[in-house]
Parts: sequence; C-alpha cells; structure tokens
Amino acid sequence: MVIGIIGASISGLIAGKRLAEAGHDVTIIEKDRSLGGRLKTVELDNLNLDVGLTHFDVNTNTFGSFVKEQIEKGAVQKWTKDFGLYDGMEVFDVDPNSDSRQYYTGSNGLQSLAESMGRWVDIKSEEKAGGLTYIGPDRSKKRSWMINLTDTSVFECDAVIIATSAVDAYGVLQTAQNKTETRRIIRHIDEIRYDGCFSLAATYDDQEVPDWEGIECEKSSIKWISNESSKLGTDKTALVIQSTPEFYRKYAQKSEEEVKELLLEEGSNILGSWVRRPQSTYIENWKYFKSKNPIDEYFMELELEDAPLALIGDYLGGSSLENAFVSGYNLSEYWKKKYTEVTA
Repeated sequence: MVIGIIGASISGLIAGKRLAEAGHDVTIIEKDRSLGGRLKTVELDNLNLDVGLTHFDVNTNTFGSFVKEQIEKGAVQKWTKDFGLYDGMEVFDVDPNSDSRQYYTGSNGLQSLAESMGRWVDIKSEEKAGGLTYIGPDRSKKRSWMINLTDTSVFECDAVIIATSAVDAYGVLQTAQNKTETRRIIRHIDEIRYDGCFSLAATYDDQEVPDWEGIECEKSSIKWISNESSKLGTDKTALVIQSTPEFYRKYAQKSEEEVKELLLEEGSNILGSWVRRPQSTYIENWKYFKSKNPIDEYFMELELEDAPLALIGDYLGGSSLENAFVSGYNLSEYWKKKYTEVTA
C-alpha cells in the first residue's frame, strides 16, 4: 500500500517508520525544511539548542521502550529529576511542588530523534499539501487519493495520514469534505485550541554557566528557562527562554526584535543583568505550540472503502511529546494488523 503522510511531526515519523518496516511504501510531505515539528534544534555559536520542546518525561511502556533504545544509541540522555522555581520574587533551587520525575533530553539536540526516524521513509521537505482529492473505488485511477501540493503537482496514494496541527488538518480536510464524509472529523478538530509561544535562544560570552538545569516561572511573562549548556557539557552559557501564552497573545504582532528585548529584560529580572547582553540570539514563533483541549482518543480514522484516512498528532490523547508519539505508534499498529496481510 502506498501511504502519504502529511507532516513530519514525531507522530507522522513514528507511524511512517513502523508502516515502512511492515512493507508499505511511505512518503512524508513536510512544508518545512526541518523534520520533527516541535523537536526543533538550531545551531548558535556552534551549539545545538532546542527551541521547541527542551525536554520530556516518560509515562508509558510504549514510549519508554523507544526512549531506552535511543539512550542505547546515544541519541537521548537523562537530564535531571528536579527543576528550579521562580515564584515572581526569587529563584528556588528546587520547585517545592515538583513530583521529582526523571526528565530526558537529546544528547546533541532533540531534532536528531526526528532525523533518525526519517531515514526509513521518503521525505518530500519544503512541499506543502494544499488539499485532498478523493478518487475512491474508481478503477480508472491507480490510487484512491491525490494529495494536491501547492506547487500544482500531486502525490497519488492508497491511504492518507494527516500528522499536522489540528488547524492545518482542518484546512486539508475541508478541501475533501464535499466528496467524502469528513464532516464528523472536521467538527471535532475545529474545537481544538492552541497556546502560542515565543522561544528565544541566547548565548553568552565570558559568563559562568549556571549550576541549574531549568527554571519554571510563575507570575512572569516567561514560563520556562532552559540551561542548554547543562545538556551539552559546554563551558559556554546558552539559554532558551520561553514565553507564557498570555505574553504570546499580547505581542504576537510585534517584531521579533521587540519580543526579544522584552524577554531578555524579563530574564534579567529573574537571573541578573547579564541576561540582557547576549552574544547571539535566535527567536522562534510557535503559533500552535501546545493544544489546550486535546481529543480523548489517540487517532481518528475515516473508514472509506479502498481509501483509508487517519489523523494523528499532539492534540489526540494529550498534548505532550509522548502523547504525539503514542498517537502515531498506535495508528501504525492498528493499520499493520488491518492492512499488511492483505497488501503483503
């Protein structure tokens, strides 16, 4: 079976990898140059800094087995069990409300996880899916679906998996709704809402590396500060500063320079005046950073004769990296049992 996956998120990548291992012909269409969605790493002053998700934890055996494999391969490492807390007045070494769980991160940036999974499938990067055309059981056509790309070309396939944000999935599905019964799915995903986030990476020259790994912030326009140096074992100080959703909504239309200065100023209030004097900076605008009201199921499927279509992602089953992984993993297991014997 030829499967087209829209979106190289971790859910799309793990689904694609496992379905390819089962013998299916899988192609992932990704609008960006890089893979992994929120697993985005940028290079700044020769350091790989995570400007999306900076860490994760493990709560299921499914994800735990994957993480264990990645640790053995050297791609993932244990980071810390405790983060500091800024309560609006002062910084505490350990959050007194923390449940002290194990947190993990990439050995040299989390994006390497995405890139390793992408080796199993054909990736069409910097290609945007503008819509779907349902062919269905029309035997004059070779495949059941056409994914229409915005460069006017098409990708023909037997099955489609949409592994994007709910907003992007809604846009793609709308193009097919007059020809298929997608309205039930559209109604569900139209209700998904997201929190946005600005993520600022900053490096510092001649500044002693902090002795903490991360600080969760309250009563501040900053939600989280990651000490990226502590992951990399470098003597050069590098931070990732992430805004609150409220800050994002207020300043979403401002210039990157204005946003950067505001975040550096607030960071200096928490850590000291040195934060205002970075050597290099990079800012990422995450419009759909975290789903606020995820759907309580790991994937959604449209069962059409000879034309499977499914949705996976970080708005299904929860909003964490683990939820996104399990979403793609569970769909791949279901489709392997459902289709592999027939198509082998």
